[in-house]
Amino acid sequence: MSDTAIAAARQAPQESPSEPPRRRINSVEFWRFFFTALVGIYHLEIYLNPVKKLMPSGSSAVEFFFILAGFTLALSARRRATKLGAPPTPGEARRLAIDFVKKKLLAIYPALVITLLLGIVLYPALGIDLRAGSGFSYGPAPGLLQRLMDTEWELLMLVGTPFGVNNFFAPIIPLWFLTALLLVGYIYTYAINRHYELTVFLAPALGVLLYILFTLNSSMLIDHSVKMGAFNAATVHAAAEMSLGVAAATLCEHLSKKKFGAIAKAALSLLELYAIFRFLALTFYQPVSLDNFRRIPYLMLIIMFSFLNRTWFSRFMNKAVWRGPGRISLAMYLAHMQLIQVYMQGLDYVKVWLMKAGSAQAESWLLFLRGAGNTRAATMSWKDAVLFTLFTAVTALVIIGLGAAARRGFISARERLERRAQQED
Repeated sequence: MSDTAIAAARQAPQESPSEPPRRRINSVEFWRFFFTALVGIYHLEIYLNPVKKLMPSGSSAVEFFFILAGFTLALSARRRATKLGAPPTPGEARRLAIDFVKKKLLAIYPALVITLLLGIVLYPALGIDLRAGSGFSYGPAPGLLQRLMDTEWELLMLVGTPFGVNNFFAPIIPLWFLTALLLVGYIYTYAINRHYELTVFLAPALGVLLYILFTLNSSMLIDHSVKMGAFNAATVHAAAEMSLGVAAATLCEHLSKKKFGAIAKAALSLLELYAIFRFLALTFYQPVSLDNFRRIPYLMLIIMFSFLNRTWFSRFMNKAVWRGPGRISLAMYLAHMQLIQVYMQGLDYVKVWLMKAGSAQAESWLLFLRGAGNTRAATMSWKDAVLFTLFTAVTALVIIGLGAAARRGFISARERLERRAQQED
C-alpha cells in the first residue's frame, strides 16, 4: 500500500472496530510500587549483609518492569492500528520510536538530576561517602570534580554500556535498567508499530531464544556487563523480557474478547493467586541462579491478569489509592541506592537521641528499633524493610516536589522571556 493510499485510509471513516477505551489499571500501579520496594529492600539487604538472606534472589524483581514495558508497547500499537486501520509509514514509525524515548527521558530526568545533586552536594556535607560498604577500595573520598565526573554516565543514560564503566562505581548503578529499556524500547517501538502482526508472531520465540543466549553466556541472573555477541547482557535481558511482555499482551487481548462464567472466573482467580504465591515463594526461598528465570511466567501472569481485570484480586486491587504510590515508583528506584547509607546513619542518630532522651516513650521506641540497622545480623529485620521503604517513598515525594517546582520555575521564566521579546517587537 502506498503512502497516499494509507493517508486516504486514515481520512476515510473506519468500519473496523472502534479503538478500545483506555482504562486506568490501578492494580498495575500497585505492582509498580511493590516491585520497586522489593528492589530497594534487596539492595539494602546486600549492604546489611546478614548471615541468612531474607530475599536471596530479590534482584529479579526488575524483570517485572521489562515485561510491563513490552506489554504496554503492544497494547499501544494495537490501539493505534485499530484506530488508523493501516500501519504507520516508516517515517511515522520512526517518530513514534523517538517519542517513546522522549517521554521516558522527560519522566526520568527531573528526578535523576535532583537525585544526582543530592549525591554531589548534600551527602558530602553530611559526611556520607556513597562508596563506603561497596567492597572496593577507592582511597580518599572524592572531591567535587570527581563526583561530577562520576555522574557523567547517569546523565548520558549510558550505565551498563562500554561507555558507562566507571571503575565499578557509579552513583546510580541500577540505572542500567533504564538505559537498556531506552535502547531496546526505541527499536521495539518502531518494529511493533511498523510490522505489528510479524512482531507479535515472533515475540514468544524471540523471548525464549534470547533467554537461551543469556544462559549460555552467563552464570548469573543479572549480569549486565557480560558480552553476548554484539550486545551486552543488559540489552539481551531487556529484549527477551520485552518480547515476552508482547506475548503476554497478545494472550490478554485474546482473553479480553471471551465471556467468562462464574466457574471460569474462579479458575482464573485461583491461577492469579497461585502465580503471586509462586513468585513470592521463589523470591524468598530460591538461591540466586539462572534457575530464577522460572519466575518469568508468573510475572507475565500477574501483569496479564491486572490488565484483564476479571479476577478477584485484580478487581480488589484496582483502586485509585494506588495511583499515588505508582507515580513515585520511578523516583524511588532512582534514589534508593543513595539513600541506603543516609537511612543507616539517620537511624543511628535517632537511636542516640532516644537514648539521651531517657523517657518512657523514648525507651519504647528504642525497644521497637532494636535489631533494625544492624550490619551482619543473623537476618535482616522486617523493620528495616518497612522503615527503608517508607523513607524512600517520602524522599521520592520530596524529589518529585522539587522537580515540579523547578519545572514551574523554568516555564515561568520562559514565558517572561517570551513576553519581553513580544514587547520589544
